[in-house]
Amino acid sequence: MLTGIAFKIASTLFFSAMLALVKYYSAIPVSELVFFRSSFALIPLVFWLLARGDFPRALHTRNLGGHLVRSLAGVGSMSLMFAAYGFLPLADVTAIGYAAPLLIVVFSALLLREKVTGSRWAAVLIGFAGVLVILWEHLGRHADQRASFGALCAFSAAVLVSIAMIQTRRLTKTEDTGAIVFYFQTSTTVASVLVMLAAEVWPNAAPFASAVQSQAWVWPSSADWWPLIALGLLGGVGQIFMTQSYRFADASIIACFDYTSMIWALIIGLLFFNEAPRDIALVGAAIIASGGLLAIYAERAAQKRS
Repeated sequence: MLTGIAFKIASTLFFSAMLALVKYYSAIPVSELVFFRSSFALIPLVFWLLARGDFPRALHTRNLGGHLVRSLAGVGSMSLMFAAYGFLPLADVTAIGYAAPLLIVVFSALLLREKVTGSRWAAVLIGFAGVLVILWEHLGRHADQRASFGALCAFSAAVLVSIAMIQTRRLTKTEDTGAIVFYFQTSTTVASVLVMLAAEVWPNAAPFASAVQSQAWVWPSSADWWPLIALGLLGGVGQIFMTQSYRFADASIIACFDYTSMIWALIIGLLFFNEAPRDIALVGAAIIASGGLLAIYAERAAQKRS
């Protein structure tokens, strides 16, 4: 179990660095950011499989439909989360995203039939109270419209993330980590290219013309290529670590360690974006983390009794 936890914490660090780049380049179309994130993430994956001596054997799959479900949920969550970073501070999006591990606990019980103790259900209730504290500010009557849109994007992304992670847990029972990551990254790359191609040919008179056309490719400057490529490389390593974590521990346990990402978000937001921690986000995140710590403590106590 400790191996799975270590993989999860490492993945949050790599993902936080990646998301800092996403926020910095939030003026670039989301489809283009998704393309860089997915296509260049294939590079560390291939090298990792070569180092294991498993390329291309590890890419064999017996569950292409399962990969498709995971990929659809993944590309939706990625796109919505990337959009949210253009409207909200780094810490706020991270805190709202904490709804995902709470939903994973629920879906673990309903879909994976994992045993979820009463303490974990208590953690879910406490955690959702924290999420509501954060959402209340952005969705209230006097909330800024851009912030409200960002909050809705972040919460919707959290729902899709939870579905993607549950599907990942299912796939780890029969599929190699390399196959899970490869089919996700490839599907997401293809989806982003299709969106950008559609944006180039979408008629001005067609429905949603402005929204679709805004996703057309914007050629990066020479100075921007390396950071955008790094965005994908960081995401690729983080994806490998995250997928591995679900192989060594229950999804409902791994979910508790998503909270470490708030530490990275606060540090990065302050140092690179001059985003001072906001009281309401800190209060909400503290409530959520308290629920997670309660679940971890109760789990350890139960293991000692058994």
